[in-house]
Order: sequence, then structure tokens, then C-alpha cells
Amino acid sequence: MKITSAFIALAAIIGAGVNAQSNCQSMSVRKEVRSLSPDEWNRVSSVVRTMNNAGWLGWFAHIHNQYFNVIHGNEFFFPWHRRFIRDFESVAQQIDRNFVLPYWDELRDFANPAASEVMSAKFLGTNGQGDGCVRDGNQAGLTLNYPSNHCLRRQYNGGNRINAWYSPEFIQSVLSRATRMSQLRPGIEFSLHGAIHIAMGGDMVQNYSPNDFVFWIHHANIDRIWNVWQFMNVNQNFWSLDGVDNNGRPMGYGTPIPHYNDPAINTMRLGVNNMCYTYDNGNSITNRKRSLLERRGGTKKCIPRPQVSLPPLPPLVEGVFNNVDALPVPADTYVQATISQKLPPVVLDKWFPSFTGGAAPNVTTGGAPNVAIPKAPFVPVAIPDAPYIPGTIPNPPDGEYYSSKSSSSGSSSNGSSSGSYTGSPLPSDSSSSLYSSSVASSSAAHSAVYSEEYHAFNPVDEAKGLKYPMPNPFPMTEHFIRMHNYPVSEIHKQYLIAREFVVDMNAAGYQSPFAKGTTA
Repeated sequence: MKITSAFIALAAIIGAGVNAQSNCQSMSVRKEVRSLSPDEWNRVSSVVRTMNNAGWLGWFAHIHNQYFNVIHGNEFFFPWHRRFIRDFESVAQQIDRNFVLPYWDELRDFANPAASEVMSAKFLGTNGQGDGCVRDGNQAGLTLNYPSNHCLRRQYNGGNRINAWYSPEFIQSVLSRATRMSQLRPGIEFSLHGAIHIAMGGDMVQNYSPNDFVFWIHHANIDRIWNVWQFMNVNQNFWSLDGVDNNGRPMGYGTPIPHYNDPAINTMRLGVNNMCYTYDNGNSITNRKRSLLERRGGTKKCIPRPQVSLPPLPPLVEGVFNNVDALPVPADTYVQATISQKLPPVVLDKWFPSFTGGAAPNVTTGGAPNVAIPKAPFVPVAIPDAPYIPGTIPNPPDGEYYSSKSSSSGSSSNGSSSGSYTGSPLPSDSSSSLYSSSVASSSAAHSAVYSEEYHAFNPVDEAKGLKYPMPNPFPMTEHFIRMHNYPVSEIHKQYLIAREFVVDMNAAGYQSPFAKGTTA
């Protein structure tokens, strides 16, 4: 394939930043995928197929592959992926103005993920078959074109099932204990983020994981979780951006996001700049709140703390939900509203310090309270009205991929570009290993970085009398650690924390309402 000049121009226009701190004229509301109406899901599926046929899924897989070792394992992780999925959503809205990217509340499915309605023919499809190809769901029958033509592939990490991943209680604990970005990022990236990639296998454990639509709704949820954390303590969390980039240099508000070159601050607040969306659990800045901010000099203290309230919920049966697919709220929202009533103070103080008025060790206040948000240091690019006509997106012919970052000239009014572009040819089946089950397998045998074998349940936990004890999350695999160049010591540390959390929850007699999952 070859990316044409017009294709690059459209990508550059859509990917360009808009005037710093400019208000959004309209806001999309991202919903949990199971809450979409049939018409809404059909729209999403149709747009995704159109994007694939026009070369856009391959384009985004290429960009993710190109920057893979830059955007993982450091504080680029949250802002880069927020910008990336917003770019995807913007392209989709060029095809259908009513497209909104959904998110997947994976936490409610942690105990029995493969039984989730999301992983069924109704939504994203099931496991790959003998050849690894997924034959049902919204991408059934599609030919993906990056790095070369192939079907969508999956290989569940438990054979025909998926091993347990991280519970909503654990992720809520990560949010409670993190007092700055550099604590939140490894707590999420090395747990839930990696777990879903590893669980799916196939394309999802390759550098080009955006081929699988699971990637997009998974990262929308990771983005939502960052936003939830920002609002848990706005004066401490909202503007927190510390830590380092991929080269070990300190991150700051003006640090340019790779490929897009927007300053990182432009991604940090939903409802302004190009971040024209919010989530159905709230936590965004409405026009009224934005007006207050502007009248008072842009200070963070005007952003209100969220109030947790729950709509009517399905009844608990023996302490658990029988069908987590039917929940009207994200699992972390439910936990935030109820966990303090179910645990003794000593456990709350240890794992949920923000719920008890305590503080996690090494508290550092992030952000810049009572300081007006600076203008982003870049020249704004006007975004023209989108055509919103399916089929007007250039369909790249066969040839080579080119990166828009190599362009040194703008686009003309007719959509063509001047200047030259350089690039490298697409790998072919003969020059690259598109998919190797022996390499991509996420079985316990490939978790050699850990000295212990994986056990879903600790023997001592099964003696506590809980009908549905909390299972251990499946550990990160050696393959996944090596492809990301993750520090093994940090991965091991984070996993031991997760194991300790499970032991403490079960020892306290805590019955997770999500521990049964949905029975297949």
C-alpha cells in the first residue's frame, strides 16, 4: 500500500491541534459498549469497516508501531493514547458525524472475561479458530492490511477461556493510592492495560494492536480511568504531569506529544482544545463550569469534586451480581460508592487511603493549583468542515506507507499536498512474522519472569468461606515484557502488590460483587 499526498494531508489536518484552550462547540458522550442501542452499535461497526476498507485501520496500526517504544513505560502513556484515540474518533466522524467511540468497562468482567457479552458475536467476536482467525463479531471477514494482508487474529490466554484479570476493587485501590501521574501510570499500564492485550493474544500482542477494535474500546476505558482519577482529588490530581519521557527527560506541560507535536497539556482537560468528548460517568467540564474557570482566572479550584450516586441496580445474589453485563454504571463507580462500607478500617487505610482521609506514602501535590493554564506553545491549524460523506476519504493504493511527520509542507485547498515524502516499504509475509502462536502465546508457560506458577486462587483463600473468592490476576508474560522493554523488577513489584491485595481482600472476608462474572 502507499499513502497518497491527499491521504497524508487529511491525516495531518485531522491530527493537527486547534487553538490552545479553545472551547469545544459540541461534545460527544462516550458510552459503555453494552449500553449502546442496536442502531448506535450498527453505526460503530459500519464506520469501523469503512475505515478498514479505506486503509485507516492500517494507518493507525502503522503509527502505533512506529512510536511503540516511545509511548510505553513512561509518562507519555496517558497523554499520547488519549490523543491517539481522539484522532481515531475524529477520522471516524469524517465518515459519520454521529460516530462516538464507546469504551469497554472491562473491570466488571474480570472474573470470567470470555463470558462477557462484549466478547460475543453480538459485539467484538469470540476467540480465533484453528488458524487464529476471528470469524464472528464486528470485524468478521475483514482483511486487515498492516503489516500485510491477514485476518483479525486472537488467541485467548486460557485456551478457550480467558484467565482472570484485575478486579475493579484493585483498580480503585490504584486510583486511591496514586497521588501523582508517575504513580498512576505504572499502576494502570502494568496491570489492566497489559492484561487485556495479553488476554486477547493474536494482533493484540503485537506492535500493531490497533488492528483489533478491542484496542480502541480498551484504551477508551484506560482514558476514562485517567479522567476518573483526575476528578477524585482535583487540586492534587487534575494537572499532575510528572515523571519522565522515553529518554528519561522530565515531562512537563509543554512536552510535545510524539507524532502530533501538541503540548501534553492540550490533552489533560476534556471539553477544550480537540478533546471534545466526555464519558457517561460524568467528570468533564461543562460550559457553565468552564465559564467559572475563565471568570476566576482558570484556577483548578473551580472544578467541582464528583458526587458518587448510583442508579437502581440488579439485586445481589449471595453477594454477587448474576449478570454483570446488565449493570448501568461502570464497576469502578460502584466500588467507589460502596467499598468503604464493606472493609475494616485497617484494610481501608492500607489500600484505599483517600477514602479514609489518610494519605499514601510519599505524597506529592501535582499540577499547578491557583495558576492560570498557560497557552499551548504551537501555531493553531484551522480544521475545515468535514465532508461527512462516506467514501470521500482517500483510499490508499498499494505501495508504501509514509509518516505525516516527514512532511514539511501544508496541504492545498483541494486536498493535495506539495513537497516530498519519504518512507519505508511495508513488510511482507516473507520478510516479517505476521503472527506466531509460539511467540504470541500468553500461556502460563511464557510467564517465566515470575518464579511461581500461576494459580487462580490461593489455597488459604479457598478456606475463608467465600463462595466466590477474588482470583489472582494472570501475570504479564515474558513476551509482552520484552516487546515493551519493560523493567522486569518493576513488573514483578507491581504484580506482587496485586497478589497481596487479593490476599488481604479475601482474608477480610470481602465478597466482590463482580467475582462471579457472567456465566457462559
